[in-house]
Amino acid sequence: MPDSSVVIGMSGGVDSSVAALLLKERGYRVVGVTLRFLSHSAAGAGPRARRGEESVLRAEKICRRLGIEHVAQDCSAAFFEKVVAAFVDGYRAGTTPNPCITCNEKIKFPGLAAAAERTGCSRIATGHYARIVRDESGKALLAASPDAGKDQSYFLYRVPASLLERTIFPLQDMSKEDVRSFAERRGLLEPGTGESQDVCFLEGAGLGAFLSGHLPGREGAVVDGEGRTVGRHAGIHTVTIGQRKGLGISAERPLYVTGIDAERNLVTLGPEEALYSAAAVCRGVRMRFRSVGGAIRAKIRYRHEAAEVERIERSAGSMRVVFRRPQRAVTPGQSVVLYRGGIVVGGGVISSSER
Repeated sequence: MPDSSVVIGMSGGVDSSVAALLLKERGYRVVGVTLRFLSHSAAGAGPRARRGEESVLRAEKICRRLGIEHVAQDCSAAFFEKVVAAFVDGYRAGTTPNPCITCNEKIKFPGLAAAAERTGCSRIATGHYARIVRDESGKALLAASPDAGKDQSYFLYRVPASLLERTIFPLQDMSKEDVRSFAERRGLLEPGTGESQDVCFLEGAGLGAFLSGHLPGREGAVVDGEGRTVGRHAGIHTVTIGQRKGLGISAERPLYVTGIDAERNLVTLGPEEALYSAAAVCRGVRMRFRSVGGAIRAKIRYRHEAAEVERIERSAGSMRVVFRRPQRAVTPGQSVVLYRGGIVVGGGVISSSER
């Protein structure tokens, strides 16, 4: 396979369109690949499927305009099994999963690698705001984008190292403002080429409506920190750690969801101070280095400001991350992603927190 050939994930949005054009102008043979997460046969079944098919057509149109090849690849069966079903199962278990992390690891990057194999391309690319840097040995390392507000390295920490070695992020040195300005100058800001929605299978429906359609409403008790019943909930999937609004509870001071017990179908409320945790315990750990030293910072959710880490304790398949200062709303199902000087050194899925 020639090293000058690359497949790029095309959503029909501005970011992937600009990324594709940049690759072409750098001399690559570029093949745009649109992964169908919702099957074409379901396109008449609802708005989410129809919008998915519209994205395919939009990407195809953009590729024609750029003068590059385009292929569409059906990933709908694997996407439903590994992303959508896992997302629902996570809420059923009382956690708050992040489907974009799962998709990047199990669907998007493997799907692009498969498309590269079929089209004779050696590299894969996406329009993510993240960087690939090389260490002294030439090993590919995932790093944060210089545009801190749009950085998406958090979502990519589980992408296999073997795929990162082949990955190009054409937008890695650009800010969102740079990308939009470039797109405007090159005539790529057409109707419908906005930003891609993070949780694609929720298009046109709120989270609550989506979950209600997949999970039965099972009422249960809402208790305070002393175990006293203070109300009822409509199902543990309707709440998340740190939630205050929509609980239907009257109290002298604000109360927040501080615990969700799936086995007992129980939701616990507490004051603001009860939301803070000294440590997060993680499963499904994915580390980029055998040992991690130096000044480490941790993000416990996408929009979280990375916190200083006191120490990391690792054991077989698990990790305990102790924060220098307690962190608010450490939520099972979300991921802790560890950084050292902007480089992603690893992470894991939060299973519990410790006060």
